[in-house]
Amino acid sequence: MAYAEKVFKVRNGKPTKQFTWRACYKKPDGSKGTEPGFPTKKLAEDWGDQQEAAIRAGGWIDPAKAQTKFGDWVELWKKANKPRPGTVTRRRHLLDQILLPAFEHSPLVEVNNVFTVKGWATRAAKPVGQHHPSTVSQARSLLSTILSGAEDAGYIPANKLYGRRIIVGADHHTEDEEEVWAQPDEAFRLYDRLGGVHGLMVLADCYLGLRWGELTGLHRDNCLLKREDRIDGKPFVRHVLRIDPRVGSLHEDEFELDEERLALWHAAEDKRLAECQEKGWKARRRKVPKAVVELYLGPPKNKYSAREVDVPEFLVRLLEEHIEAWPHEHPFSTPGGQFWRRGNFGRVLRPAASGRDAYAGAKGHAPRAAWDPILPDFTMRGARHTHDTWMKDDGVDRALRFLTMGWVPKDIEGTYEHVTPEMRKHRLDRLEARWQRGQRVALEAAS
Repeated sequence: MAYAEKVFKVRNGKPTKQFTWRACYKKPDGSKGTEPGFPTKKLAEDWGDQQEAAIRAGGWIDPAKAQTKFGDWVELWKKANKPRPGTVTRRRHLLDQILLPAFEHSPLVEVNNVFTVKGWATRAAKPVGQHHPSTVSQARSLLSTILSGAEDAGYIPANKLYGRRIIVGADHHTEDEEEVWAQPDEAFRLYDRLGGVHGLMVLADCYLGLRWGELTGLHRDNCLLKREDRIDGKPFVRHVLRIDPRVGSLHEDEFELDEERLALWHAAEDKRLAECQEKGWKARRRKVPKAVVELYLGPPKNKYSAREVDVPEFLVRLLEEHIEAWPHEHPFSTPGGQFWRRGNFGRVLRPAASGRDAYAGAKGHAPRAAWDPILPDFTMRGARHTHDTWMKDDGVDRALRFLTMGWVPKDIEGTYEHVTPEMRKHRLDRLEARWQRGQRVALEAAS
């Protein structure tokens, strides 16, 4: 049974007549646990009794663990979690720049407080602080994830941030910018203006809704595979693009320079300097970066992202012609066969969508005509938004929308609903109609 002890206050190295009470209780291993600072004997005894009751019920949290410094717990948490390299990089930035400067030396029990976190978020976000509200919001989300880990490990009774919406900065009176999506004629005009593989990439994504990594990582062996169903006893043949579960997505992630990567970086830099010297160019050795960005093929976003996406007939014909003439393994690579980087393709798409000024040309640079805007600020993410918007507008069943987009069905309806051949045919017919309409409208407007 718990009991209480007097703890006399000390002044100038000598005990005084003033005292508080310390709760004493029996821990699960039989050792003595204590908690000081109670003003009365009864409060100390009651607190001790609560600890022993929690121990008997199997829900006890050691108060000493709750006093673990946030920075120390983060190191334990990171060792127990092995996310993708890109996730590691983002988390490291949020921890080093935002969370650890604020909470590194604070006990978990103090960090696990909604009022404390609200105050921190207000101070950290602009215009009061130096970080953008969206960045602070991401840091707050990461903080909640870390505290959930502390709850799972028995360091705190519960994560008090879980399920709580905390306003960050001025986000309660500002609106997020909506992603720009395309009408069928705008998708056709972008396809026609860009031409070649660039135009086909934009068009294909508007009519398929693939993620960027799924589109650029697609292998020719997974293109236009035949699948046969039956509708009313008659064959229904369709063509699909397959997103491979192991290497179906191109990832662009930042890696810290370990010994192996550092050696590769120096070898590449030596080669660059040698080539410059051969050409008579002046070149200095670049500063060693802290990290490098690498492109590699890996699994798609989740298990639902490994899927097959039905291709409308007009796009089947365009892809067949492209793949037959394309000399590289990945149909949506650069013309030289390399993987695309997001930023590089953005420099191709941006002027086509937002417009550009005429250029008279100069030595070594060809002249170019002006382009009027077609769809300012349109991106490849906007192409994915476009496809889902079209499916919604065309009344495509939710089960097929989720399957096509590679989304996770999180409700009971998603568990029990299934895709039928009739649903697939409806979607393909509607996309074919959109292509015909978009082509007609764009050509009529141009004439």
